[in-house]
Amino acid sequence: MEITVYLAQIWGPIILAVGIGIFTSRNYYVRVYRELEKDALAVLVFGMVGMALGIMHVHLHNVWSSFPQFVVSLLGWALLVKAVVFIIAPKLVDRAGDRAANSKLIPVIGIVMLILGVYLSWVGYVS
Repeated sequence: MEITVYLAQIWGPIILAVGIGIFTSRNYYVRVYRELEKDALAVLVFGMVGMALGIMHVHLHNVWSSFPQFVVSLLGWALLVKAVVFIIAPKLVDRAGDRAANSKLIPVIGIVMLILGVYLSWVGYVS
């Protein structure tokens, strides 16, 4: 469980900060996405770095026994899958990002990020 707590200490504050950022600076996050999609090299580099981190995360933590372990393992796999899609099918990522940016899902995503960030921070620093 030590690695779960350690990874929760990393993931929690990051996800919490992004969740808060979605509500305080929505236009900024949409602009960052729009700029990223224009730069093919940035998308490729993001995919490669994300894939390396995802592989490391999954290698270090692929444990599904408790709820905190489930959440942390799921984050590692999600990072790995998203990075692979960034590398293999960048147009798919582009279309999905356009739909998300143009929809009313952004506040829902922000709420999920807030809840997840608070939960992981609690697991990492309080429990």
